[in-house]
Amino acid sequence: MSSKNRIAITGMSIVIGAFSYLLFTKITRDILFDGLNFCAASTRELYFGSALLVTSAIITGFMAALLVVRDNNIPHYVISLVILAKMYFVISCVTWSPPFFYEFGLHMSMIGGIWVGNLGAQKFPLAPM
Repeated sequence: MSSKNRIAITGMSIVIGAFSYLLFTKITRDILFDGLNFCAASTRELYFGSALLVTSAIITGFMAALLVVRDNNIPHYVISLVILAKMYFVISCVTWSPPFFYEFGLHMSMIGGIWVGNLGAQKFPLAPM
């Protein structure tokens, strides 16, 4: 594979991975759990909502790794930076005021989910080489 193709595929994987992460978390947080507000949600909703958010991160990491044909980890670093930027925005926004440790733990779990998805794609036997 030429370097131009590799750069194009890496860029495409970054864009598709970041947008799929934002889409999956939007579907989970706003559609399935109707906002998933920490103060208004029950314990069950917080548990399942957080589990589905981490699952969406795992799917995103898996998908991004398959798009780059398991060649590099650059998309996962960029998607992790997107998650950190989103966490900084959510925590610094005074109007939402979610509990710091809940949001921090959730976003760190999602970063871990991105990398677990990458590991799953690396070990996936039917993935292209």
